[in-house]
Amino acid sequence: MKKCNTELMKEIKILEEKKNDILTLEEEECKITYLEGEKKMDSDYSYDAVRKEIDEIDDEIRKYKSLLAVSNATTIVPEFNMTIGECLIYLASLNSKKSLLSSFASKKQITRISSTYNTKVEYTELLYDVDKVKKELEDLQRLIAKLQMAIDRTNLTNLIEI
Repeated sequence: MKKCNTELMKEIKILEEKKNDILTLEEEECKITYLEGEKKMDSDYSYDAVRKEIDEIDDEIRKYKSLLAVSNATTIVPEFNMTIGECLIYLASLNSKKSLLSSFASKKQITRISSTYNTKVEYTELLYDVDKVKKELEDLQRLIAKLQMAIDRTNLTNLIEI
């Protein structure tokens, strides 16, 4: 059977949620409280059975994550001529740059500073062109969107043998 990368990511998420549900339920069911002299309630909780079920889920998650890792390392995103993994690293780098540019672009070119101890007006002027940074930020945002779409498209169209 073949599944696309996105399907595997969704399967992993479903399995992780199932595992968390089992562990949450186990936390409640792994103990009983009773009064002295009272008969203990019967429970069908089994430590070994829960461990077995968790181990099976972990095995399946590991299998899917391994398949995704290989796919990310070998599948080329055509629009960028990089592997999915390289694109993800590039995307992180671009987002870091976006954060910096956003900070620079949000400033005024010249700001007036009021001073209580001096009668002269003081100004702070940026040593870069804010409008140029805003344009660079806009271009970067478009590139990030294009890269994210290319990664998504590749994840949806690349099929992996399960």
